[in-house]
Amino acid sequence: IYLSDIWWLIFQPILVPILERLPRTWTSPWLDLAQVFKVWKAGHRPFQEAGGDTFVLATPNGNMIWTCDNEIIHQLFTLHPKVEQPVELLKFFDLWGSTIGSVDGDTWKAYRRAVTTGFGPGINKIVWDESKYQTEALVKHWIETEGSVIHVMRQWTVRLALHVLSSGFFNHRLEWDGRITKAVPSGHMMTFDEALPALLEHLGLVHVTPKGLLDKLPGKMFKEAHTSFAEVTRYFHEFYEQAASNIQEIAAKRCKSILEAIVMSAADEELTGKTPLPKESVLGNIFFALLAGHETAGSTMGFVLVMLAIYPEVQERIQKQLDEQLNGRPKAEWSADKDFIRLQEGYVGAVQKEILYLYHPASLILRKVVEAVTVVDALGKLYRIPEGTLALIDYSGAARNPRVWKRPTVAQERRAALSDSPALYFNPDRWLGTDDRLDDVKGEVPAWQAFGTGGRACPGRAFAQIEMTSMMVAIFKDYSLELVVTDQVLRDAKGDATLAWGRTRDKAIKMMYDDIEANISIGLKKDLPIRIVKRTS
Repeated sequence: IYLSDIWWLIFQPILVPILERLPRTWTSPWLDLAQVFKVWKAGHRPFQEAGGDTFVLATPNGNMIWTCDNEIIHQLFTLHPKVEQPVELLKFFDLWGSTIGSVDGDTWKAYRRAVTTGFGPGINKIVWDESKYQTEALVKHWIETEGSVIHVMRQWTVRLALHVLSSGFFNHRLEWDGRITKAVPSGHMMTFDEALPALLEHLGLVHVTPKGLLDKLPGKMFKEAHTSFAEVTRYFHEFYEQAASNIQEIAAKRCKSILEAIVMSAADEELTGKTPLPKESVLGNIFFALLAGHETAGSTMGFVLVMLAIYPEVQERIQKQLDEQLNGRPKAEWSADKDFIRLQEGYVGAVQKEILYLYHPASLILRKVVEAVTVVDALGKLYRIPEGTLALIDYSGAARNPRVWKRPTVAQERRAALSDSPALYFNPDRWLGTDDRLDDVKGEVPAWQAFGTGGRACPGRAFAQIEMTSMMVAIFKDYSLELVVTDQVLRDAKGDATLAWGRTRDKAIKMMYDDIEANISIGLKKDLPIRIVKRTS
């Protein structure tokens, strides 16, 4: 089954239960991989069943090469322009205009230069300061409004990412509910604070419904989708016009928002080519980058906080590093320039890398072979990939590849009882002093490429890392997170607090596999209560 077969996407819920009744030998490994939202849970199993870390699935609509081999992954990322992004599949996101994901050739080069300029060093201070401000405001909200208990962590971290992105992209600060009430601006039906989250909530509907029908179809969801799309469109145009009409003033600013930087570079003919980027493409690229950063950063920050509640001993090591690095300095003196690199090199950075290894927000990455290439896997085996082949880089399979990754020893009974959850193998120490590679991996190929590499590498890497680091500083310097042990669990343990805690932790570890859901990114959306408390040491 080809990845984009419409008939399969429509009838999958009906066909999968029938196909799962067939002998496993008839449907392995293709059935697991045909359900793209289940690829993360399948992990390395399809490759074990296929007998190798790279194989080809032949379909009537084209061939697909699936791989979890690190060396082949690296080559697919870096063989540009022979291996490209499948732009035809990413035109799905062209709400206002073409984006860096949906074009190639010289147009892609122009878009890439403009977007990279937006994510340049000038944005770092804005990201650090706004992440710190927003996280401190969120902690206050948790304590004063939520009773210090967070039930679904991802719900809050995705919003936190959106708040940081709003300031970083548009110089527009969002506030947490109940803190500031804003009037709806003239000419609008919603505030920007309301419109942007509403559009993201209805994004799937906006993508698949012809724009001319959105406000004509019956049903509340279509009207809400139309209103939010129309409102965000108006706001985006207003933000653009404001930046475009103040080019000279913006040019003098040391710290520019991403929109300001992209508008400036898009108007620079020497930078972007023969003609400036059209307004629609500037807005399209802004939204594409915002969407990618919102889901991925929000999901990753949620996993960071949940895992640190599950592993308090790791949390204590982070707090120790923060105490040593910040060394009693006033909060106003904490900065990206002084603190970010040092924290990334230590345990704070190691935890982030471990989360991006165990719970990378994207289960798979797509590439299209536009000119036949030969690649070599980790065992020295050559693969000739024909032109037109769709390459699927399986991050979840690569992360659980036993040939590459060492895992802490866990008893078979415990592994089975806890669904062999990746949370069982949480081990940030593997990254200390490795410069994004494992101590036991030799050669020039990094063992884990969370942000990609080559021309299509994520341009927002520094933005995301600074955002996560500032968030961790703002929480763990003064607070701790702990799993909530319910009264019922304590009674079942006959008052034994240690036993009750162990059972609560085991339940959380099991949830970190059983209850992970995939959409644009993976995330834990079920109730897992976590309490925030003031540090005592």
